[in-house]
Amino acid sequence: MHLETIDIAVLAIYIAFAIGVGFYLRQRASADADSFFLAGRKLPWWVVGTSMVATTFAADTPLVITGWVRDAGIWKNWLWWCFAVGGMLTVFLFSRYWRRLGVMTQAEFAEMRYGGKEATVLRGVLGFFHAFLTNPIVLCWVLLAAAKISDVLFDIDKVTSLSIACAICLSYSLMSGFWGVAVTDLVQFCLAMIGAIALAFITWDAVGGQSAIIEHLAQEGRDSSQILNFLPSPGGGSWSDPLFWTTPVAAVAVYLGISWWATSGIDGGTVVVQRIAASKSPAHGSVGTLWYNIANYALRPWMWIAVALASLLVVPHGTPIVSPVAGTVVAISEDLDQVSIEDDAGVRSDVQIVAPEGWAGVLPTARVSVGDEIEAGAEIASTDSEKAYVVMMVRYLPAGLLGIVVASLLAAFMSTIDTHVNLAASYYVNDLHRRFIDRKRKASHYVTVARIASVVFLLEGAWLATVSDSISDLFTFFLAFLGGVGPIYLLRWLWWRITAWSEISAMITSSVTTTFITFATTDGWTLGPYSPQGEITAEGRIVIVVLLSTLVSLIVTLLRPAPDPAKLVPFYEKVRPTGAWGPVRALTDVRGTPHEGRLVLGGIFGGLAMVWGLTLGIGALILGKGWTNWSLAVAVVGGVLVARFLPRLLRQDDPPEGDGTTGG
Repeated sequence: MHLETIDIAVLAIYIAFAIGVGFYLRQRASADADSFFLAGRKLPWWVVGTSMVATTFAADTPLVITGWVRDAGIWKNWLWWCFAVGGMLTVFLFSRYWRRLGVMTQAEFAEMRYGGKEATVLRGVLGFFHAFLTNPIVLCWVLLAAAKISDVLFDIDKVTSLSIACAICLSYSLMSGFWGVAVTDLVQFCLAMIGAIALAFITWDAVGGQSAIIEHLAQEGRDSSQILNFLPSPGGGSWSDPLFWTTPVAAVAVYLGISWWATSGIDGGTVVVQRIAASKSPAHGSVGTLWYNIANYALRPWMWIAVALASLLVVPHGTPIVSPVAGTVVAISEDLDQVSIEDDAGVRSDVQIVAPEGWAGVLPTARVSVGDEIEAGAEIASTDSEKAYVVMMVRYLPAGLLGIVVASLLAAFMSTIDTHVNLAASYYVNDLHRRFIDRKRKASHYVTVARIASVVFLLEGAWLATVSDSISDLFTFFLAFLGGVGPIYLLRWLWWRITAWSEISAMITSSVTTTFITFATTDGWTLGPYSPQGEITAEGRIVIVVLLSTLVSLIVTLLRPAPDPAKLVPFYEKVRPTGAWGPVRALTDVRGTPHEGRLVLGGIFGGLAMVWGLTLGIGALILGKGWTNWSLAVAVVGGVLVARFLPRLLRQDDPPEGDGTTGG
């Protein structure tokens, strides 16, 4: 174990604090379902936004970003930086709509938006989908990260570490519900920033900064521009030349051209929507979401990227361990340090897995399973770049400070776990149990059901984590799994013709297509840069899923009868959406915000200029790029536009201070 007494003391203090919060807030959270799942809808903007930031910084976040930077380069972060576009849509448009509506979950929204039997069925499907599938998948990859961290710090096997992690989280989240989530998120954010900044400064200084990294990459024969540039280098010729579209360039094209609008989070996503619903008013929800986007995209990533770049000098990519013979994997030792292979003659070869120099005793990860047929020279085990972040913590942080950083990762883990446990339970209670199973019980009954459901969903996530290995693979699979619903999620707010069947068809097509491509197909794809060596990439999978899901859902929309505009009037009057609502708008005197379209577009462009300007400007400053000042100037101009447009939109919604009702 790499922790000193003072480090363990820091961890113990934070765990005691979290449990204390649970005890202190247990009565407040037990009042009713709104209190347990939405903190009574009383949170101010700074708590709302900080809770979003804390929850999206899970223990897996620095690990997966470290893996991307080490294995591909800084440009790989456009996989998630691109979602700032959807973030600005939420700030200037959807956060106000969500808070006006006053729903608890997106499934409840579906029934209010569409009406009719098919909408009721959709609510049940979404309730099941988010309770039993999407949130447990997130729990799985966060628990997997916790297992990787404990493997380095404590040398604990996966099952034991997952059991301990789940027990710690349940010890307070079941008592305090979303009240506990919000309060502990504030402390988690402070710990995370202190720890990440300290580690970044110490490691960057220790290795000698950018010049040392460039020199080291040259010695390894790697192109430093591919690692350090913010965009990948294209191949030869113009953009119309197939050679131009290398796999990295094609990937970024998908991120910036498709991913941001194809994601299920285009109108907020479950985590963000829950916090918007918990805000005091639409204005508090919008401003809180703006603070979240600034902190998430501009303030945090470069601390992790700096550590990832520094790790290239300290934690090298080890040479993969390969099989000396062709045969069958018959055993993997309990300590994962030996793989046994039996050839056709029955001769058994034992291959030792040893930690490469610089990896602080961390063993390469086995890439085979018992029963696999392998050829001579096939890879058996290789180093896991995602673990390099934890190795850097152990190598460079002194006692006490290491405890703070480990506590920040524990806090990040707990924040994400309790959020998604709470979310899964909210979908089950609000959209399945209370809606279809047991509709007329006391408020205390639903809180009890929520606590039982929380345990079930956390155990499901833990089981999934025991059979998974890669955080990054889970993340990209999850993006594609829900990738096809994004266009319909966007259009359902803006076009009256979208029906429950549009959404159902998009969900089915997206999930079935993703699962088929991932598990049921073999090599042999011919999609150019999206299928190098005949194997489809994650980005190619997204393209196929989005195209098929969008096409199917639009065909269904146009073939199905148009909805009755009169039935959509209650939804329109409560939300007052912009867009193509002509037949519905004609039936009511209620009107939306004057010039809302222009204000929203101006705000989105300003917000993106501010957030991306800061993101790239901070990175340029760290890496000594010549265009640093230009990027920061763009950020300033964007901030001015935000200050101009956002207040004009919020004046339509902000109720008197202290009013915890919806803003409609």
